[in-house]
Amino acid sequence: IREGKEFYEKCKGSEKIKTVISPDSSVEMKMVHVDGESLGTGIVTAVVDASVEECAALKYFLDSKENEKKNKTNGVTDVHVKHVSSHTLYYVHTRELGFLLNLRESRSKITWMKDEDGKVVIDVSDTKDVMEEYPLKDGNILASAHSVWIFEQLDSIGEIPQTAATFTTKVDAGGYVPTAVANYNIKKFLSAAISDLRKKFDKSKEIDAANRHQIIDKIAKIKNKAIKTFEEEFKDIKGKVKVESSFPMSETWLNIVGSGKGWGKTTVKINADLLEAVAYFWDFESRAQQNTSKDVER
Repeated sequence: IREGKEFYEKCKGSEKIKTVISPDSSVEMKMVHVDGESLGTGIVTAVVDASVEECAALKYFLDSKENEKKNKTNGVTDVHVKHVSSHTLYYVHTRELGFLLNLRESRSKITWMKDEDGKVVIDVSDTKDVMEEYPLKDGNILASAHSVWIFEQLDSIGEIPQTAATFTTKVDAGGYVPTAVANYNIKKFLSAAISDLRKKFDKSKEIDAANRHQIIDKIAKIKNKAIKTFEEEFKDIKGKVKVESSFPMSETWLNIVGSGKGWGKTTVKINADLLEAVAYFWDFESRAQQNTSKDVER
């Protein structure tokens, strides 16, 4: 555990690690790969709508039925789990890298511990303890890796617990691996590791709903009224044209004045209270807005 913490701090402070765009916009990803080498390092972080204990339990018990299903989609073809104690297990698995490369095998010893401050650390390190019991298969290449999970408790949102989950890994796939292939695989591996965890406990709808109710309360207290509405402003625009929309429930009008400037208005009926609809669009910090806007940075 101590070595795992030191490894995490060393990777986090590396100047060579660069931020890359994650397939999951709610996951922050950093990684590095040296051209011509099979060595790659990555760090991914995300906020999970669950307790520290729930997150750690999901990632530690690798022989669950849920993990068996995920292995098939993540390129893992063969898995063996051997429990040593309630805090330690051996994990042996075979993974496909694709691109006609040989299968990679790994043997890991996984240990978890809960600190006095409530933080949970899971260390995943190479081991030779089970090499005789699970020998390397002909044609396969033995990969080397050191990974660390760190789960830290954050302030809850209402009654929903929040956990900062960080996954750090350094992988040597063995043999020559082209940069493009290494980057593809480690990016896929990193994203799946923490994105699956985030999606498993996702309570975005409940969190957004709670925030909307707070906005509604504030809007209801507003007494000042606008003198002229946007509807009246738009009526004065000459040359506006109605656009045929692919969404039949909406009505859209445009007026392009050139040089990237123009007016536009779309009207759609929503099955919601007036103030709730307003609160939905006003809450630019909501998770729903982040998912639909596809902003890279906000």
